[in-house]
Amino acid sequence: MNGVSLVNAARPPSEPGPKPPPGRRALDLIRQLLAPERLFIGALGLTGLAAVLSVALPPEERGELSANMVSATLGAAIGGLSLDTFLLSRPAGWVFSRGRPWVLALLGASVVLSAVAAALLIAVAGLGSYVIAVGSAAGLTIFNTVSSIALRQKGFMVVYAMRAVSGAILVGGYLALYAAGHLDGGLWSVVWLAVQWVSALAVCVLVLGMVRRVGPAPAPTARALDYRSDLLAVGNLHTGIFAQMMTLRFNQILVARFVGAGPLGVYTLAVAALEFAQAGAVVRAQRILAERNVDATSHRAAPVVRAALPVALAAVAALAVLGFLQPEYRHAWILGLCLLPGTLAAAAGKTWSSLLLKMRGEKATTVAAVITLAVAITAYFGVIPWAGVIGAALASSLAYGVHAFISRASLRKSQPRSPGTV
Repeated sequence: MNGVSLVNAARPPSEPGPKPPPGRRALDLIRQLLAPERLFIGALGLTGLAAVLSVALPPEERGELSANMVSATLGAAIGGLSLDTFLLSRPAGWVFSRGRPWVLALLGASVVLSAVAAALLIAVAGLGSYVIAVGSAAGLTIFNTVSSIALRQKGFMVVYAMRAVSGAILVGGYLALYAAGHLDGGLWSVVWLAVQWVSALAVCVLVLGMVRRVGPAPAPTARALDYRSDLLAVGNLHTGIFAQMMTLRFNQILVARFVGAGPLGVYTLAVAALEFAQAGAVVRAQRILAERNVDATSHRAAPVVRAALPVALAAVAALAVLGFLQPEYRHAWILGLCLLPGTLAAAAGKTWSSLLLKMRGEKATTVAAVITLAVAITAYFGVIPWAGVIGAALASSLAYGVHAFISRASLRKSQPRSPGTV
């Protein structure tokens, strides 16, 4: 009957087909709205909203808040040993085969190193609070590392939901301080510190629940007890991630040192707005790292860049509107334009770098990151002291472009080019 089922043929033409019950339709709609990618973008959106709310602070006070945040995030990146990326890139079952004491020892060492690194960065910046930077760096390290274990278990939705809830709490805290008239960067930094620890404790509870469901870990084999290879792999990978994060954030430390708190507050606002455009690239990179088998031809960077471009342009436009409403931030949109090329390069580079890590190992990504860092540090010290935040934005875009180019060139060596692959 030309592919038409007997049931459908027996139904009069005017009779509609069976519809799913209303409860099922509502459940399907909720699942679509709560897809991991949408949750992650929603979490970034809330973080972006918190950044927008922070413009209620005078630039100098926002600069203090920014100094605390960048010292903590960069400290966590430096001292965190890149354990989050390391654990995501391990084969299935690695955590349990190595034994929980070994993983906890790595986590403990990374927390201590993160705290030390954050304190040193506050000293270099000459701005911010040691207590807030050190405490936030420790909380960030715990959250990032423990979250990676949940992501290995395909817990994308739960982890991203936690990020979204944390962003909502941060927004609520900022609104409460604003309503009370407390426009103090130090107080707003305390709220940010509290949110980091709430997130860290919540994800620890989640992973402990996962561990209990899995049951006791099997006894490690002699091969699994090769801890020296773990440390070498961590060192190789972390060198590259360290270089990437220094490229990403160290210019803000130098802005604080050479230009001051007010310009730093404006510059970090532009950076936060443009980084929102990279949400899709971050999700793509995490999925690539979590996949067991990766084919470079199946992961094109062009769709990520096309998705990032309109968001980035919208961010620049939003900065322009914000500058009109808040004259102290009137130059933020110009910084956004200077950061735009680097934002698109970073979006492509995240896909290429994660593919490079999976296909050629830590050494290839490390080489790309170290070369980029050498270019970035030279540019930062060369232009920031005399060109200020404009120089920082242009040097940042240059560094992102260099990293994307090197990552793509290295990736091409690992597999023959396929037609239409970008």
